[in-house]
Amino acid sequence: MTEQMRIKQAKEAFQTGLPVDESVLRHVILDSWKRSKAHGVRTDVVDKRVISAEELKKRIRAHQTFYDIANAFMESLYEFTTGSGYLTAIADEEGYVLRVFGDEEIAEMARANELVEGCNRSEDKLGTNGIGTPLALGVPLQVFGEEHYYTLHHNWVCSGAPVFNADGSTAGVVCLIGSSDKVSFHTLGMAAAAAEAISRQLIMKQAYREVELSQQRMSAILEANPSGMLLFDQNMRVAHYNNKAAHLLQVEAASLQGRSFWELFGSDSISERELAQGVNDRYVTIEREGRQINLSITARPTDLGERVIILVKAETLHKKVNRIIGSDARFTFEDIMGASPALVNAVSLARIAATNNSNVLLIGESGTGKELFAQAIHNASDRRDGPFVAINCGALPKSLIESELFGYEGGTFTGARREGCAGKFELANGGTIFLDEIGDMPFDVQVALLRVLQNQEVSRLGSSKTIKIDVRVIAATNKDLIAAIDNNEFRNDLYYRLNVFNIRIPPLRERKGDVRLLSDYFLNKYADFSGHRLTGFTDEAYAALERYEWRGNIRELENAVERAVYITNRGAVGAECFPLQMAAMAPPVQEETAAPARQTLPVQSFSIKENEQRQIEEALVASGGNVKRAAELLGISRRTLYRKLEKYEIDSNSIRHCTV
Repeated sequence: MTEQMRIKQAKEAFQTGLPVDESVLRHVILDSWKRSKAHGVRTDVVDKRVISAEELKKRIRAHQTFYDIANAFMESLYEFTTGSGYLTAIADEEGYVLRVFGDEEIAEMARANELVEGCNRSEDKLGTNGIGTPLALGVPLQVFGEEHYYTLHHNWVCSGAPVFNADGSTAGVVCLIGSSDKVSFHTLGMAAAAAEAISRQLIMKQAYREVELSQQRMSAILEANPSGMLLFDQNMRVAHYNNKAAHLLQVEAASLQGRSFWELFGSDSISERELAQGVNDRYVTIEREGRQINLSITARPTDLGERVIILVKAETLHKKVNRIIGSDARFTFEDIMGASPALVNAVSLARIAATNNSNVLLIGESGTGKELFAQAIHNASDRRDGPFVAINCGALPKSLIESELFGYEGGTFTGARREGCAGKFELANGGTIFLDEIGDMPFDVQVALLRVLQNQEVSRLGSSKTIKIDVRVIAATNKDLIAAIDNNEFRNDLYYRLNVFNIRIPPLRERKGDVRLLSDYFLNKYADFSGHRLTGFTDEAYAALERYEWRGNIRELENAVERAVYITNRGAVGAECFPLQMAAMAPPVQEETAAPARQTLPVQSFSIKENEQRQIEEALVASGGNVKRAAELLGISRRTLYRKLEKYEIDSNSIRHCTV
């Protein structure tokens, strides 16, 4: 009895439930029979339905990479085995046959047996076979004649081998099919070798796809970055870039590849040694076809000895710096409060100044709101989207003002930043610079300022290069500049360069009608912070406010109202809550007579001495008995307050939780 006959008898015994002679069967086949039986597959009738042509196309598209690689490889293998009587089949991971081709004689036999494209040869539908069983086991397998679970396949021999994706999952299977009288053990080897080669190509394809995807993602990140980015190789030639870099450098993107750093940025811009160490926000100026390009460069070395260069338009960086340091203009003409003729005239002139780019000179005492006017002019001008940079010329030491205004190159002086620093004029490029207290500017610095105003260009300290700027200048002073010119303290030519549009801002004492309006505004502003429910000022308080001289102008008024809001302990702020010199301006309070219809509490009037004592006590209560804080609230020194405490026999230690 032949081996195939013994296998046939074993299969019949297996189907009827009789003992099986396992010595005639491979364990892998018997295990497959058991799985097939568990799936309900029969040996005489099986499901041979074929999916539609449209569904087949869908499956091929879903497995396109596997299909293309396997198809090309198996076609080459078929050319090598043409005439050998073999059929080649390619199936997906579910056992659906995607492609069948081979010698016509065996292909005809296969079609008669429904082995066509679109059929399913999975183990759970057909039982043990050379496509479904290798898929189920994940290993190459040759199934001979009677080993097939379906009886009608006893005249076939199938050699199948699974194909794997890069992640180890099964992509599909390739199978060489022939008649059982042409059995060759080498067929399984060919199928296994083909499957392994296809798997390698799939893995390689996936690797290429991931590299390509990674490059696409990197390019997407680079292009989404608002900065220009360049990668220079070890020879400092461009290896990669984004389109923003080409735009900032004003060159064609394709022309960047392979160009050297110094060809793009100039031979004296940044040394190779500096690039190796790294550079932060280095300002460079490039000449391109007669135009000046101002850029900020940051350089970072990589572990491979390459350099990453980040480019930012200097004006963009300056705007960010201004936002960080709070130099943006916040106030508009709507924030200038008052209806007095002198103020209305000043605002009218300022609105006219906002319509042009002429230099403006604001003249007014300290505290009149000169910067408020400067910001309003800027925000009403066509420079409103540009930076607003303010600098107090009188608040900086003479040794620093020039570097603050014009900037400096790295290493210009001891303590200078290695990469240098942009000056206020550079930061204000495209916008407005506000030079407060211009009358206090050192005489020698005035010469450099005049040159900037005349040429609209600036040179950093320690540099011979000039940087073109577009800056509108608004200057302010509380000094008599004509007298300063006569005393050789201010340059005559600078004065007339600044004094193109002269605006005098009136002091508060010339705006008596505005005092009440401003006082109410400041009271509402600070009432929310005080925790008091305030209804306003008493008539005596208003009278004191309007009689006072306000040498500190609006700033002094705001301070006085803020102090009064914190000190008061009743609904309306009285004159006694003001500093002593202001409270003295209030008229004496007249005692009111209660109306017969109802009883009212008499309003007590106080002498100046009583007012002073009352204010001291209230300041101590407001400060929780803290003498230093109470002195600050009263606007006097601690020594003076201690003297008055002794005078009025007030014990500050006993005043901790006083209520009136």
